[in-house]
Amino acid sequence: MTADGARKLEPFYPDVLGAITGGTRISMDKLQCAMGIFPRRTYINQPVEVVLVLQSMVDQNMQVKVGIQLPTQDKKGNPVVLDVPKKLISLGMRPGEVGVLNIPLVPLPPTQPGTGFPVRVAVRFRAATESARYVRPPTGGAPPSVLSVSQFKLQALREVEYAAHTWNQSAEIITSYFDVAPRRLPPTPRDLRSRYESLWTHEEMAEERELVQARVQDAVYLSAGLTRATVYQPLIEAVDDRFARRGLPLHPGEAKAIAKMMTYTLDEGLDLEPGFNVQDSRWFQTLCQVIAHNPDVERMKKGELAVSYLFDSALFDAIILGFAVIQPKVKEDLGNAAERINYANRVLTWLAGQIEPDLNYVYLPLVLGGVVVNQFVTLRGDNPWIMLDELREAYRGRVRLATGEAVTIFRMMGSLLDDAEEQLRRARIPRI
Repeated sequence: MTADGARKLEPFYPDVLGAITGGTRISMDKLQCAMGIFPRRTYINQPVEVVLVLQSMVDQNMQVKVGIQLPTQDKKGNPVVLDVPKKLISLGMRPGEVGVLNIPLVPLPPTQPGTGFPVRVAVRFRAATESARYVRPPTGGAPPSVLSVSQFKLQALREVEYAAHTWNQSAEIITSYFDVAPRRLPPTPRDLRSRYESLWTHEEMAEERELVQARVQDAVYLSAGLTRATVYQPLIEAVDDRFARRGLPLHPGEAKAIAKMMTYTLDEGLDLEPGFNVQDSRWFQTLCQVIAHNPDVERMKKGELAVSYLFDSALFDAIILGFAVIQPKVKEDLGNAAERINYANRVLTWLAGQIEPDLNYVYLPLVLGGVVVNQFVTLRGDNPWIMLDELREAYRGRVRLATGEAVTIFRMMGSLLDDAEEQLRRARIPRI
C-alpha cells in the first residue's frame, strides 16, 4: 500500500480532555467531564478551585448546568463555612467544544483544620436536538494537534488530580476532596467569580484535519511495522488488563484470541479480507492523528504504540472485521453493516465505563474471530493448538452458565472450535 492517491481522511475530533487528565474521564453519553480541586491543601481564608473540564461529544450546541454541594460540618461535627460565588452555574457549549470551568472556594472561620473535606458537583446537560451526531468515540480518541491555550495553561491543568469513577457509580455527581492546614492566614480582599474558558472549538478542526492529512505517508510507513511479531504479545497483556478493569476478567485463551483478532486487524487482515482497506480503518486515521500530535511516536516500540495509542480504535476495527471473518462460517445472521457498527460502538461505550459489562462483548465477534484467524497469527514457536485447548477449557466453564443470546454465541463457538481443530489435524500440526 502506498500513500499515492490517499483518501481524504475525516478524523474524529481529538480527545482534548484525555490529553489533560491522562485518560481519566467521567462519561455521560453526549458529554464527558473530569473534576478535581487545586491545590488539594489550603489554609483558612485562602482559596482553592474546583476545576471541571467539559468535553462535548456531539455536533450540536449544548446547555450545561453545574451545581455544587458543600459540606456544612466536618468529620467531628464542627461547623464548616465555605465561601463560593454561585452554587448553580449555567453555560453554553458549541458543537464539539472543550472547556474548563473554575469555581473558587474559600474556607472561612469558624472552620477547623482537617482532611478530606468533600465537594460534590452535579452536572446536567441538554443537547439542542436528539439527533446529534457523535464527533468523538466513547473512549475519547486521538490527542489534539491544535489547542487554543498556551502550554503553560495546559501544564497547569495537568497538575490537577482528577477524580476517577467506576462504571457502577453515578456519573452525574462527582466528588473530590481537599484539606485545610492548621495555619490561618489573614483575610485578603477578593472578588470570587467562576470562570469558563474554551480550550478547543470545532473551528480548530480545519487545521487539525490538514495536519492529520499531511501525516498519511508517515502513517503508511509506520503501519508496516505493526506486525504479529511486534504487537501480539503486548496486546495479550493489554486485553487482559483492560477487560478486567471493566468487569470482564478473561481466561488465558480468551485474551489470546482477542489479541489475535486485533493483531490480524493491525497486521494484514484489512488487506486480505474483501471490502476492507487500511486507510479507511479507524486505527489508521487515529495513527495519523497521533503522529500529527507527536512525531516522536515514530521512534516508539511498535507494541507500545499499539497499546498506548491504537488500542481502542483497533478494537473497534477488530469487531467489524471479526463479524466479516466469522459470517461465512456460521448459519446465524450477524446483522448488516449499520448494526455491526452500532454494536462496536456499544462495546467501546462499555470500555469507556458508561454501561455494565456483558460477556457477549468478549466472544462476539472477538474471541470467535480469534478462533478463525488463529492459524494466520502465529509467531515462531507458537503452537496454534495451545490457544484452542485453552479456549476449549474456558468454553466448558462458560457454556454451563449461558442464557439468552449467549446460548447462540456459545453454539457458534463450539462449532468454530470444532472446525479449527479439524483444520489443524488436516494440516498435521501436532499438539506439543
